[in-house]
Amino acid sequence: MENEQAPIRSDAAERMSSGSAWMTVGTFASRLLGLLYIIPWVRWMGDPQTAAEANALYDIGYKYYSIFLVISTAGVPSAIAKQMAYYNARKQYDTSQQLFRSGTILMLVMGLVSGLVLFFAAPWLAESTPTREVSHAVLTIRSLVPALVLFPLLSIFRGYFQGHQDMKPSAISQITEQFFRVAYMLASVYVIRRIFDGSVVTAVSHSTFAAFIGGAVAILTLAFYYLRHRKEYPVSLTKKASYQVKTSGMIKEIIMIAIPFIITGSGIELTQLIDTNTFMPIMEKVSNLGQADIIYEYGIFSANINKLVTVLVSLALAIGATSIPVIANTYSRELDHQERSTSQPILSETSHLVIHNLQLFLMVMLPVALGLFILAGPVYNLVYRPDALGSMYLRISCFTALGMGAYSVLVSVLQAMDHHKQAVIGLALGLVMKLVWQYPLIFFLGTPGAMLATIISFTTISLYYLYHIHRLVGFRYRELLNESLPIVLSAFIMFLVAGLLYLILAYLLPMPNLLGSIVISLLVVAVAVWVYLLLMLKSHKLDLVLGVRAEDLRRKLGLS
Repeated sequence: MENEQAPIRSDAAERMSSGSAWMTVGTFASRLLGLLYIIPWVRWMGDPQTAAEANALYDIGYKYYSIFLVISTAGVPSAIAKQMAYYNARKQYDTSQQLFRSGTILMLVMGLVSGLVLFFAAPWLAESTPTREVSHAVLTIRSLVPALVLFPLLSIFRGYFQGHQDMKPSAISQITEQFFRVAYMLASVYVIRRIFDGSVVTAVSHSTFAAFIGGAVAILTLAFYYLRHRKEYPVSLTKKASYQVKTSGMIKEIIMIAIPFIITGSGIELTQLIDTNTFMPIMEKVSNLGQADIIYEYGIFSANINKLVTVLVSLALAIGATSIPVIANTYSRELDHQERSTSQPILSETSHLVIHNLQLFLMVMLPVALGLFILAGPVYNLVYRPDALGSMYLRISCFTALGMGAYSVLVSVLQAMDHHKQAVIGLALGLVMKLVWQYPLIFFLGTPGAMLATIISFTTISLYYLYHIHRLVGFRYRELLNESLPIVLSAFIMFLVAGLLYLILAYLLPMPNLLGSIVISLLVVAVAVWVYLLLMLKSHKLDLVLGVRAEDLRRKLGLS
């Protein structure tokens, strides 16, 4: 029986690897575009203090927008992808299509309602934010309402493709979305600040409105792809539905499935909102800093650093989004098989996919986080301006990114198997840890204390999730450790080599000169990538992504 299951298991793992590759490339490219715009953006805004405050204002708007976006989409993309994969696995394609149509109606309504609520709630939401004038935050928040109305529709279109386990269109649409968003953002800021010498608030508001421009282009991208490839998606082979389900019943099913996705999908944003609403009041009590200095530090750790951390976390989000339909499909099929037979090992395929998924996470996230830890100084200098605080906070945030990334992957695995209660309990536990540790850590450590509280929060959640996934599918901790050890060792060796090279180059080349930052970053990245890829090829772990092509590379490089 195990031999019969091997091809199925291999196919599922291959689909997960392929989907993760597409989503990782698409998400990383889009996030990178969303990061690189900062280089001219902060310089066109004005001096470092003005730029930091502008970025803090931008960050305030996006924090609330992100929460409302998660609520308005109600976790529907993940829920739709999961349920469509469930029905498609049973060849109930008509039911799958009906689910999508019902979800689209729901998203149109949710987008309009959420947009209206955000518009009228903006003055109340802006009251406790770290900004000079509440009216500035209100305008910034309201400029995101058009995007909030549009994005639920975009999200369900992406869920449709992911439900068919086709990640390519979602990945491409992310790139086009960010490209046009950034283009509008930079053009508007340049015209407002450099040509007409307009206000910072106006420039920031246009920067946030750019999300609507990007969303509209992304929808057009998905529509174009679907029209060209619609024959590739399975449809019902019969005129009669597999079983009749009312639209109201479908919408109820979507909402019931999506509610846990709302809560867990807001996890990262909720911890950041805790910082947004508690950082300034706590700092005013426990530090001697003035309002301008507190806003400046908030701008660095919450706005500037988070933009860099988001790029790292996006890699894990891509892996997590890919895993939901694949694991849901395999888990559902395996449970059905168990109902008919007791000879199959308990959830062996699902267990294999969980370990495979965690290896993909480590393979991508660990070396990137360690690399950014080494290059924190040059990278911060390159994207923003030389700042010792920024470099230090970025190094701390590398560990934050690992915790957030682990959370994103593990919660996706847990929810793919319909264990939403444990997913919500774990998040609640983490938020409590964040609140409990926030004040004492800021009191003793200042701004880094808020970052450390976030690390503790996501570490707690991740350990809780891992324990429950282990109980559900029965994977062996020893197997997970043995499979992960070569990846961890490869990343650690890369860290040592890259770190030594960085110390040498930092001594030889001027710092924090902009050109020196670029040269150091490029050289260290080139060596680090080469060392890591060689080690991963040698350990056969790169086979998880490249498959048989990895063996060809080993032969060419003499590593066989």
